[in-house]
Amino acid sequence: MMPPATTLPAPSLAMVRPRSPIGDGDPRSDADLALRAQVEPEAFGVLYERYRGRTYRMIYRRLNHREAAEDVTAEVFIKALRSIDGYRPATAPFGGRLSRIASNAVVDHLRARRVGTGLGAVLERPDPTVRVEDEALARVEAARVWSVVDELSHAQRTAVTLRLATDLPIAGIAGRMDRSEGAVKQLLNRGMATVRAQLQDAAVA
Repeated sequence: MMPPATTLPAPSLAMVRPRSPIGDGDPRSDADLALRAQVEPEAFGVLYERYRGRTYRMIYRRLNHREAAEDVTAEVFIKALRSIDGYRPATAPFGGRLSRIASNAVVDHLRARRVGTGLGAVLERPDPTVRVEDEALARVEAARVWSVVDELSHAQRTAVTLRLATDLPIAGIAGRMDRSEGAVKQLLNRGMATVRAQLQDAAVA
């Protein structure tokens, strides 16, 4: 058996790439490979080869940036490898689990980019008309908003994050989420209504 995750070195894609050109040609099922990967790292390499293309394409559609999509794709497989010991095929197909990890990684990337850009702008080009106290309060409010967004359903969280972090139009969000514009509007309306309601409740409290 592999040692506990806490004793493993930080995994990298080099650890999971198969030594021979296998991948989709391997007849074993995802479930079998995922179970084997808990004791046999090369089995995870087969899953990597099987899913890396579609995972990258899904991430690229949402980020529209090649280098960022490559980085997030690598992060997705590293996270999947780190948590493979706890995976049980009966709970969800491996492909579905990987898609969920990828969607969350995209949301995290967009949020980090938005926060980092804002912080950099403040440090590099401070506005003398804005007090430090006001900047601090604005960041506290932003943190509250994101904490509420974290509690939304998966689809609502993705739509709201794409809207707030990238300021995409409805059509752009629909394209990245592979949904209709009407479905995205509904997700945004419900998500933002929940955010506003929870912030108002917190203010009253």
